[in-house]
Amino acid sequence: MHDVIVVGAGYAGLCAARRLRTAGLDILVLEASNRVGGRTHTSHVAGNWAIDLGGQWIAPTHTHFTALANTYGATTFTSHEQGDNLLLTNTSRHRYTGQLPPLPPHITALLAAALWKLDRLTTRTLTTTQAQHLDSTTVATWLRRRLPTPHARRIAETVLGGELSVDVASVSMLALITAIRSTGGIRGGIEAETTGHLFTHGADGPAQSIAAELGDAIRLNTPVTSIHHTKDDVLVDGLRAKRVIVTIPPPLAGRIHYDPPMPAARDQLTQRMPMGSALKTFAVYDTPFWRTDGLSGLTLDLDGPTTFDVTRPKGPGLLCTLITGRAAQQMTELTTEERKAKTIRSLIRGYGPHAAHPTDWREKNWTEDPYCRGGYSAYYPPGVLTSIGPALRTPIGRIHWAGSETATQWAGYIEGAIRSGERAADEALHTEPKFKKREIPD
Repeated sequence: MHDVIVVGAGYAGLCAARRLRTAGLDILVLEASNRVGGRTHTSHVAGNWAIDLGGQWIAPTHTHFTALANTYGATTFTSHEQGDNLLLTNTSRHRYTGQLPPLPPHITALLAAALWKLDRLTTRTLTTTQAQHLDSTTVATWLRRRLPTPHARRIAETVLGGELSVDVASVSMLALITAIRSTGGIRGGIEAETTGHLFTHGADGPAQSIAAELGDAIRLNTPVTSIHHTKDDVLVDGLRAKRVIVTIPPPLAGRIHYDPPMPAARDQLTQRMPMGSALKTFAVYDTPFWRTDGLSGLTLDLDGPTTFDVTRPKGPGLLCTLITGRAAQQMTELTTEERKAKTIRSLIRGYGPHAAHPTDWREKNWTEDPYCRGGYSAYYPPGVLTSIGPALRTPIGRIHWAGSETATQWAGYIEGAIRSGERAADEALHTEPKFKKREIPD
């Protein structure tokens, strides 16, 4: 019998297993797919240059991820920031510097005031009544009330929807506030993706290193279908352990058969907490030619994808695009070639005819990934967080929950996944009598 079985070998599962192994426990990690890393997934283009099809950013405030990267010698570089950013629509192209795109002064004032109000909400202690009101209000409704100008509202909807990987009409204001609070404020989330660092050899490098340490304790191509739990032990597809940590996204965790069944709140939560939608592409060029035009590679397209320069030092030019929410769902209905053509049209609007001819093209549609079914994370529709939200991380007997969604800091990020796995490992250590004398070395 194992001490703990961990379901999922993303960063949450790997860090939970690593922590438990360090404490001397017998652990087993069961991963449904043929690789580790979860919602990080590093691939390579010609010349063996890394591209991150999944999560990729690490910021100075990501202290747990930074410590992990340092432990395993994973090198990073500062993402390119020099030059002008671009704001695109189907009919216009504007260069700008700073975080806010060029707008008439009165619209800029409205947008700044709305963002200030949103940031203030993240720092306030809300009463139960206030929380329920915000949870019943969609982000789209809140923005309509505070941004009567359509252009300013579209910018806010594009930025906030991109952060959540879902259309703002589908998520509650309380969920947005909770997400922003977990990053330390609006600026924290934006800066993590616009001024953060990238991994030279890919963001799943530390995950691969942990997996190498765990060795045979990880079983790939092993989807979990059932968990039978009693007051004495758990059976995970017939494998016995004292405790189990489930780290897969909530909607997928809800597909596991539990015996006895989950309490109503937990069961309903996994039914009402869907995954966001994200499509990520990479256009590869011989050089980052846009830099010679004084452009940063950051483009906010109100009718298309958001674009980032993710070129590795001395590597080929890499433009990464992110398409989220309803736009990603619509793109899924197209063929690969149609998706490529539509995305390149946006790149041409921003960077000219040179962008029409990438030397390579890669994409990852996370909504079609059978062991993720969306990205970047699951979200709370209106009314869910205040009613059954607490069930997200509350242990059920010998079953513990981890995964980026369960993090109280940096939820939806790799940093949050790491913290959640370590937290769940500590829960198992501190609540199982057999484990209580085990200590994790400093």
